[in-house]
Amino acid sequence: MSEETKSEAGAGKRPVFLTVLCILSFIAAGFAIFGYITVITLMGAATAVTGAAMDAMEGMEGMEGMEAITSAGPSATMTWAYIAVGFLTTIVALIGVLKMWKLKKQGFMLYAGASVVSAIMGVVYSGFNVFGVVITAAFIVMYYLNVKHMS
Repeated sequence: MSEETKSEAGAGKRPVFLTVLCILSFIAAGFAIFGYITVITLMGAATAVTGAAMDAMEGMEGMEGMEAITSAGPSATMTWAYIAVGFLTTIVALIGVLKMWKLKKQGFMLYAGASVVSAIMGVVYSGFNVFGVVITAAFIVMYYLNVKHMS
């Protein structure tokens, strides 16, 4: 009888390792969300300023150089797509972490899926980043080790 009581009491308890992982993920998601909101604000302002400058320079001589400058970096559409996908994957990963905090296996699937999409988007947009891929993979593996504690 004593064993049954102990196993039932421990069934809903979150392991310390999972708690630490979730807290680290909450902190990372908070920084990421703050960063994306800042970038969205700055990109909106930069787009407005650039558009106004281009309208003002329309018809002026020597615009060939300006076209070279504007086409040198990634397109604005690609940048906005990266920001939107990054922000969305951060929100989905955060929802996954919240579910894992509540010991739900579905949270692991959400987190892993969002993290993989985010890593792929990072590779597509800015090239292969060993550190980012290793950290993403490490967190997925560490969360996977805790799936047995989830229902």
